[in-house]
Amino acid sequence: MRNNKKNRNVPFFLLILTLLTASASAAEVSSTFWNTEKTQHFIIYYQAGDMTFIRGLADAAERNYNSIVDELGFRRMDFWVWDNRAKIYIYPDSKEFHKDTEGEDWSKAVVYVRGRTIKSFIGQQGFFDSILPHEMTHIIFREFIGTNIALPLWIDEGVATSQEKSHLEGRLQFARELIRKNKYIDFQKFLRLYKIVDDEPQVFYAQSASIITFLIRRYGKERFLDFSRKLRDGIPWDAALLSVYGFADLSEMEAAWKEFLS
Repeated sequence: MRNNKKNRNVPFFLLILTLLTASASAAEVSSTFWNTEKTQHFIIYYQAGDMTFIRGLADAAERNYNSIVDELGFRRMDFWVWDNRAKIYIYPDSKEFHKDTEGEDWSKAVVYVRGRTIKSFIGQQGFFDSILPHEMTHIIFREFIGTNIALPLWIDEGVATSQEKSHLEGRLQFARELIRKNKYIDFQKFLRLYKIVDDEPQVFYAQSASIITFLIRRYGKERFLDFSRKLRDGIPWDAALLSVYGFADLSEMEAAWKEFLS
């Protein structure tokens, strides 16, 4: 039996399982009958459910897609059309979702990057403006740079969290407070984290989102696109960062980030 008491304490933004290297076939669903709603970039699969939610999801998915590719500078790469459309499976409730995905009791969504697939269920608070854009961004970013490239976690999570527009300004303000009180995670250590510090998830996500937002807003999306290209081409992340943004070293980057948020 799972420890549900422990799971209730899992932070909201850790309630999604992102499967970066799982094969596309892992995203396949059981033979249960599915209805479909198709848009330019998505095929939404649903069973009996609230059509108001499904149509709202279709609108939100397209709106988020356009916003994400524009802000990251990926507008010229129209990834998801026709047979390449992304798939969103929406289960009628959490019971059916967990039965089919075999996820943990606390999980709210499962994302298969290689399968370009998101699975979740109806009735979740913040799905359209938080879970959905976050996980769409993971797929879009990793499709561009590649799924086999090992990166420190702040890059993947910072890019995804920066697209949660309803929460972004709050996270930026939190990052400002962390800097003012000198409570942020040591910058040199932070940039090399490959897992979240267990007792500091909120700090980690605020710091990650603020750094990516700093890079995009201060230097523009064309430079972020150049940075992404260098990652795709196999250049180590720190060398790519210093080359594209012109920092002498990571300490200079830290000073510029702090000045941006001041």
